[in-house]
Amino acid sequence: MRFHSICILLLFHVLASACTKTASTAEVKQSPSPVAAAQNIDHELERRLKILSGGAQGTVGLSVVHIESGKTVSINGDSRLPLYSVYKLPLAITVLKNVEEKRLRLDQKIHVTPADVVQGTAANAQLWQKPTDYTIEQLLEFSISRSDNTSSDKLVQLVGGPLKVTERMRSLGFQNLDVHISSGEFAKTRQNPNTGSADDLAQLLVQLHQGKILQPDEVNLLRGFMQRATTGLHRLRGDLPRGAIVADKTGSGEPDAVTKVAKVTNDVGIITLPPGRGHLAIAVLVSGSKLPDAAQEKLIAELARAAYDAYSKDVAK
Repeated sequence: MRFHSICILLLFHVLASACTKTASTAEVKQSPSPVAAAQNIDHELERRLKILSGGAQGTVGLSVVHIESGKTVSINGDSRLPLYSVYKLPLAITVLKNVEEKRLRLDQKIHVTPADVVQGTAANAQLWQKPTDYTIEQLLEFSISRSDNTSSDKLVQLVGGPLKVTERMRSLGFQNLDVHISSGEFAKTRQNPNTGSADDLAQLLVQLHQGKILQPDEVNLLRGFMQRATTGLHRLRGDLPRGAIVADKTGSGEPDAVTKVAKVTNDVGIITLPPGRGHLAIAVLVSGSKLPDAAQEKLIAELARAAYDAYSKDVAK
């Protein structure tokens, strides 16, 4: 009788354990872990970005990195595509590394004459109507915030030529950022533009934000110039909520002689997400698109908004 009672108790214990395990398993299925949920977001974001990129009627190199988590979505991210004025970001980093190494000073005055002027926008041409002296810091601001070609070429000269920018990028671990021609030389030939990959540009932005490339003072200076950019306002910034903070650098190719459509429309930058959500490093390089210029800019804006929305959710913390 006693043996029979023990068997019943053991059977009850086994059945209770099985029920508990089943309930636990059901609970897990109903409430996925934050990591799994975040992975679902990445998958859904990738699908969305591929659909948007597929409408470019050209080549899109895209890389999105959630800086705090390291989660990445890359579409043709390793393709080397024309940078145009995006090359001024690696140039600025090279200049600031020279400042940190005491080879240059931000308050150092540089003389610029009308003979130094490089073709660009009419607004930027107003800066160079007569011989003038600007500090290196001012030249950096013109180069980044206004995408001015004349100041950029003076900075290229100060660091020892375009290839010095490539050398610096290689020393920092970026193998797919190739700067070999100045703005002035390219304006003369319209051939062999500087190139880079979206993946390398996004990682450059990640490391810049994390303080792995420059010291805090130089990071803040450069980010300030990027936040005050006056070019490409309808690109990364175009569809974001009012007040969203964006620090970016654009690049634009000359229009095709027949179609008048821009051959290249680029924007790379750091987007600050809502409080507690972190930051995105995003690089979008659009090359050879048949879309009108405004549609290319709208595409970049839609890509940025899709990434912003995906990582603004709780599971993206």
